[in-house]
Amino acid sequence: MLEVLKQPQSVADEAAAAVREFWVRARRPERDCDQVLSDTARHWLRRLPPRRRPRQLCIAHPRLANRIAWCWHDAVLSTQVLEDLLEDRRGGRRGFAPAIVRELLRLRELNAQPRVEVRGETLRDVEGRIAGVV
Repeated sequence: MLEVLKQPQSVADEAAAAVREFWVRARRPERDCDQVLSDTARHWLRRLPPRRRPRQLCIAHPRLANRIAWCWHDAVLSTQVLEDLLEDRRGGRRGFAPAIVRELLRLRELNAQPRVEVRGETLRDVEGRIAGVV
């Protein structure tokens, strides 16, 4: 009786189970560092506007926050990572909690905006400003 309950109900169920099994095997094994935010991610969070910081994502999925942080310097790569997280291309994913989806959408919106990198002042800049050259 138990064997009958464990069997998939249809061909679609069998296909979905095969896809899930493939991704379970294909995904790299989880490591201890996937359980906490990296220094790169913490630095990235501090640089984001306070209302755009994905707090729920960082708590529930630090591995994904680390991945986004590592890619953030490249707008095209960041877009790809965020799209991969927001779109179910594999089929059968459970999806994220609504709060996390909202955070990902806000990050995607922020990433789409033109970036202005603020260059830090060098010693030469400071000396020139003080001397009245700049």
